[in-house]
Amino acid sequence: MTTPEENYTTTDKEIPAHAAVEFLQDVRQLVAFQQAIGIEGYPTTPELTQFIAGPKPAAPPSPRQPAAPTRPKTSPTPSAPQQPQVAVGPDTNLTELHAETAACQRCQRHQSRKQAITGPTTTGVKLLIISDTPSVADDLSGLPMSGEPGQLLDKMLGAIGLNRADVHLSLLTRCHGPEPPKKDEVDACLPFLLKEIMLVKPKIICAMGVLTAQKLLHTSKPLSQLRGRFHEFQGIPLIPTFSPEFLLKNPEMKKATWLDLQMIQKKIQTV
Repeated sequence: MTTPEENYTTTDKEIPAHAAVEFLQDVRQLVAFQQAIGIEGYPTTPELTQFIAGPKPAAPPSPRQPAAPTRPKTSPTPSAPQQPQVAVGPDTNLTELHAETAACQRCQRHQSRKQAITGPTTTGVKLLIISDTPSVADDLSGLPMSGEPGQLLDKMLGAIGLNRADVHLSLLTRCHGPEPPKKDEVDACLPFLLKEIMLVKPKIICAMGVLTAQKLLHTSKPLSQLRGRFHEFQGIPLIPTFSPEFLLKNPEMKKATWLDLQMIQKKIQTV
């Protein structure tokens, strides 16, 4: 029979390399999960951001136009920054709005993108789905919800009797970057989304991501407190939930997302 002290006896054996890698992956996923649902308290540092993102795959440099000269950093002024406006006249359509979005250079994220993500030009649909940021696959294809996250989205839509032709896909920010977007970068992109919502005229909005939900609802509440019910955005029912990209890394949250999808399915039948 062993004593408690014997159970906690240390050993000189080294931890296997594969076990150490698995442990780091588990920690990375846990931190990413808690940040995604809005748990605060983590210090925002470049080291933490790089740790959560994981090792960056090597990729050959892609040809692009010369970047604009870097502006010297200046201290923020006390006056409130003015958000850029997107003028939409009575004859403006999504094609014209997307063209302006594709040419946007309002923040530094345009320097790291391959292309701005604009999405389809569908209107007259009941459901608008908005995700936070483009994925790597989106940056390559030029379309939102591409690659493996897009395949999962197709399954999610199919489970409630919908497909991509039945919805309009959009994003809060339009340029893929190595780090999550900062507040000023989100503010630079927001007018494009607001004008797109006005042009699409959806009956229901699904915000797939904590950044989108918090921005549109003007709240700092975590996604865990926002999901599971409908809110209102400019008279439109809005339900927050987790994104396919997040669910691929945190499959344990698929059940909660499924409940949100069922609420969307019922709501569509009444609008």
